[in-house]
Amino acid sequence: MIIDGDGHFFETEEIFEKYMDPNLRNYRPRLLSDDEGHNFWVVDGQTPYKRPSIKGAGAPGTAAPPGKKIQAARRASVGSQTLTNVKERLDDLDREGIDVQFLYPSFLLHVNAWSDGILAMAVCRAYNSWLAEVCRQAPDRLKAVGVVSLRHPQTAAEELYRVRELGISSVMINGTAGAKRLDHPEHEPFFAAANRLKFSIAVHFSLQFHVVDQLFEHHFPNRVLAGIFPIMAGLTSVLCSGLLDRYSNLKFAFLEGGIGWVPAHLERMDDHFENPRYGAKDLISHPPSDYLRTGRIFFGCEGNEPSLSRLVKEVGEDLFIYSSDFPHADRTEGTARYLKNRDDLSENVRQKLMEDNARRFYGL
Repeated sequence: MIIDGDGHFFETEEIFEKYMDPNLRNYRPRLLSDDEGHNFWVVDGQTPYKRPSIKGAGAPGTAAPPGKKIQAARRASVGSQTLTNVKERLDDLDREGIDVQFLYPSFLLHVNAWSDGILAMAVCRAYNSWLAEVCRQAPDRLKAVGVVSLRHPQTAAEELYRVRELGISSVMINGTAGAKRLDHPEHEPFFAAANRLKFSIAVHFSLQFHVVDQLFEHHFPNRVLAGIFPIMAGLTSVLCSGLLDRYSNLKFAFLEGGIGWVPAHLERMDDHFENPRYGAKDLISHPPSDYLRTGRIFFGCEGNEPSLSRLVKEVGEDLFIYSSDFPHADRTEGTARYLKNRDDLSENVRQKLMEDNARRFYGL
């Protein structure tokens, strides 16, 4: 069996029209289109639809449902991309060689950067309700991952109890919530609830990282840096703050941030822990990398990374979860089969990356 620990779909306006609280529905996310066929989301007065300051600024339409411009690049039908046709999605999974897929958003990947936490949580509630309903059409193959915004931590905590009743037991956040780190005291209600309910927490890639996402106008360097910084910040918060000691049931997966940086960052953390000048023992009692041996930390891998075999040996074979990124346009097709047939990984290791580690993280 191959479990995809990080698949996606593109949200549609209908989700928010139908499922948002009537009191806030007037402020729901909406789509607009440009003359070239790109779609853009507008929410709370913010939109990526703007005149580029230089050539190459921005990536038009990449988080929106398909317009004419970007449809072909995604290599999936509209119904599959948006989950409005479950059969088409299942057919695509069959072609990719994926048996079970955990589903994450596209537009709402950045919801923890929205300043209005009340509106963000209303949008998340609508999304969670809709996705749980869709996944019930194919419960053995499609698995919903909830989304919350830590910009309103108490409501995020309450949402965990609600989505648990919908059959959801994992939730997505980002590596920061605006300018606040994950272990900020304001977020304690959320982590306390997640710990009590034994929720799995996915810290997912997001380009909207405070200050860093404004450094580069061009999309290329911005995506290189702003895409990885939130994941690194999230891992630092989790491993260097005592959060895992305070909440013994928490598990974290860090998704779509690549894996090559992991050994270097762990080495840096451990080196700083050993230096008494930095006061690390005020926060934790052992090197941060020790947490990786507790079975509570995981990382997404796409299966075709040239360095994967080496990294498995350096970091550990129990930490990596296969992640397809389907149907995003920048993914590599067929990575499930590629991973299944890699000859530089033992059969036992491939089994862990393709199935066992995902089962442990998601609690299957």
